[in-house]
Amino acid sequence: MELLEWAGGDLADGGVALGLRFADSWLTLYNALDENGIAFGQLGPQYRRLRQG
Repeated sequence: MELLEWAGGDLADGGVALGLRFADSWLTLYNALDENGIAFGQLGPQYRRLRQG
């Protein structure tokens, strides 16, 4: 499980998602602005690991 940050260059930039890694894919739970979103498949390049600092 990882916290992911959206960096897609749009209104959702900085949004945090929960990523669950499986053997060959990801289940991603994210804020779809006015609702919750669920995605299953490979992680898109817009996601990066959330770094706390």
